[in-house]
Amino acid sequence: MHNLTLPQSRRNSASNITECEMAAYCTKWLAPSSAVLSVFGEIDAANWREFSDYVYLHLPHVRELVLDLTGVEFFGTAAFSAVHDVSTRAADEGIDWTVVPSRAVSRLLRICDPDAVLPIEESVASALLRLQRDPSDLLQIVAKAR
Repeated sequence: MHNLTLPQSRRNSASNITECEMAAYCTKWLAPSSAVLSVFGEIDAANWREFSDYVYLHLPHVRELVLDLTGVEFFGTAAFSAVHDVSTRAADEGIDWTVVPSRAVSRLLRICDPDAVLPIEESVASALLRLQRDPSDLLQIVAKAR
């Protein structure tokens, strides 16, 4: 497995690519605390931990995260478990995040997440729009909740 450490210059660098045996990972920083993590290749029982490590490495540095899985050609049940764990951890840490699935990922999500618990968007563009909503929308939600 290749080194999955986050570079010191991550906030100054537009993207960072990590290539491993079965998958490649690319991070695009949109703002100091917003990133798109793109994954290409296969994620299964052989490399789910590498995938998890890559995502977990970024969680302490983000407030908004798009997990772009549109380049994933095979997505096994171990990968689903890893994404589910990311969802739990993101919620615990107050990270607003979403997944953009490929066909292979969508197929497994229909089976493993039939209630659509994971935050899913159809494209990276729609995910970014959802995550970059107007802060005044949040104030309206809080006001209505009172």
